[in-house]
Amino acid sequence: MATNTPNVTIAAPHPATVWSPQRKFILRAVVIYVIQLCIPLNPAFYQRLTSIGSDGTWQSVSRWAGFHLPRFVDVGTEIWEWYSYINLVVALAIAIILAAVWSAFDRKGTEINIKYNVLQYWTIVVARYTAALGIIAWGFKKFVPKQMELPSRTFLETPFGDFSEQKIYWQYVGISQPYEVFLGFAEILIGLTLLYRRTTALGAFLLALVLFNVCLANHAYDGMVHVGSFLYTVAGLIILWPYTAPIWDVFIRGKSVTPYHYAPAFGKGWVRWSRIAIKSAIILIFVGYNYYLHLADHVGYRYPHESPGLANTAGTYEVTTFQLNGETLPYSPLDSVRWQDAIFEDWSTFTILLNKKQHMDNANTARNEMQSSLNRRFEFRGIGGGRHYFDYQADTVNQLLHLTNKNRMHREETFVLRYSKPGPGRLILEGTNHRNDSLYVVLDKRDKDYALKTGLIDWYYNYK
Repeated sequence: MATNTPNVTIAAPHPATVWSPQRKFILRAVVIYVIQLCIPLNPAFYQRLTSIGSDGTWQSVSRWAGFHLPRFVDVGTEIWEWYSYINLVVALAIAIILAAVWSAFDRKGTEINIKYNVLQYWTIVVARYTAALGIIAWGFKKFVPKQMELPSRTFLETPFGDFSEQKIYWQYVGISQPYEVFLGFAEILIGLTLLYRRTTALGAFLLALVLFNVCLANHAYDGMVHVGSFLYTVAGLIILWPYTAPIWDVFIRGKSVTPYHYAPAFGKGWVRWSRIAIKSAIILIFVGYNYYLHLADHVGYRYPHESPGLANTAGTYEVTTFQLNGETLPYSPLDSVRWQDAIFEDWSTFTILLNKKQHMDNANTARNEMQSSLNRRFEFRGIGGGRHYFDYQADTVNQLLHLTNKNRMHREETFVLRYSKPGPGRLILEGTNHRNDSLYVVLDKRDKDYALKTGLIDWYYNYK
């Protein structure tokens, strides 16, 4: 007797749940790569575990955010060439080798295995939270403008040809403060979109797009954050990876696609509340508290405003008289000893111009050096020519200035000068230099208007 068996259509598994050997290998390599970039391997990081917020500055929070590129190869502090990417390449090679070893112990073919979706999900979560918090911290430095400062008085007196490409780029952005604020807002917005699953794809796309542009700009202008910006570009592509197949099918192959993205169930009991509590704490510390710390330190990050200069002295001065060991030297742009002009900044920096070149410092200031006005190099980093930068300590009781060259290659240049102000706009300095030569210098203040020194720059100089 014949039996009528109804036709039963078994739905094909969603492609996102099917794991081929090639797809599993890529996932394993990505997992190992992300682990290397997100887990700090530097012991100093763990020594600072209890210091978050203790020094009251934004660095105490920001240094926890973002990726931690392992240093398998020491490329120094001034390396901007292509081989500065060597640590990213080594990390990728390690990821590929370990993924191959991992795959050797799993010889299964194509299969449906939800465990791989779980592994992929948490790998992407780690990558997107690391990228989100890092780019938000990076954005705050522009949104509360401190990464690219407004130009100093000395900068406005420096010939254009004495600047490196990087210095021109950074100061160009610094001069355009509203533009810098917009850049910071864009980076913060990207980070916020990465913190939420529904906007992850958009955030990852913008992260890769914007940070790759930053990477190219740093190559074009010999900048110093090309490796970091490229790392965030790679992170954006990794986060975007699960979305690429359906996007390709829709826009390139013209197919109808049913999206599938695995996510654990967080909707019940203590799991849901734990997730909400952890995420809220992360946002409160790395967004809210970090923003507060940036606001509290929003002026003078690059310039040492916490070390104020001699009161009522800031300005540009002509060198009216210059005597060395009792001999008056006439003005000459070719003289390697006589000062051509002198500038007192609003902070404890004093600069002189003479026909004597110095080593051009291109290194960035390390975080642990930012507390010292002597070691802050932003003012003269990337500037050549004959402008000499000095940090000074003023003894207002004895009317003495103790000057030390800020350039590390010329720290032996020191002065001890007694100052006096015989009249408005006139300053007399007399004392000895590091060679024990006696100096007698008469400075007369010069009033000069700069095309760039308007609006925000005037506010910046007058801010107290």
